[in-house]
Amino acid sequence: MSRDAVIQMPNMQQLGGQQAQPQPPRQPAKPDFVRMPYYPTAPYYSTNPNVGYQPRYYGATLLSTDADYTQNSESIRIVQFDMPCVLVAINGSSFRDAATAFPLGYRPNDCYLFRIEYSTGDKLMTAARMASTVIGDGDNPGEIGGYGYTINPGASVVLGITPLLADQRIDITLVCLEARGPSNYTLGG
Repeated sequence: MSRDAVIQMPNMQQLGGQQAQPQPPRQPAKPDFVRMPYYPTAPYYSTNPNVGYQPRYYGATLLSTDADYTQNSESIRIVQFDMPCVLVAINGSSFRDAATAFPLGYRPNDCYLFRIEYSTGDKLMTAARMASTVIGDGDNPGEIGGYGYTINPGASVVLGITPLLADQRIDITLVCLEARGPSNYTLGG
């Protein structure tokens, strides 16, 4: 088996499973693709008995009194992760500081743009999007889908938040499933 550089990334059709050897008689051929549900998000769980899991809610807030708050301009918030985890959902909402109602027909998540980027530069959203299209709220969680979005310990995510009104408080919550193993001892074996 030779190793070669990939000059052109494969297309979707080329990524399908391929039969390495002919199937024995009376066994059906394996399909190139199989279907699996995308929602609800279903992260992997380790079969190692020394690994435990717990939910953790990471968050960031943008206040209209913050020095970097400017209407129609992106503000950055960085969220650091100490444990390996899987991002399962992104929720958020906004509130008008001046006791002013939202414009008629608009919901809190219609009034800001949102994006998230991993510390490696990998973008979960390829560009800032209207928050109501990419994150959920308390009634309808913004599930990532599939297996979730894996985040390694020591990594961080950059949240880009663009307020569309002059007087908002915007809260973002990252719903994560943390994996915890032994930290300062081993069980041997």
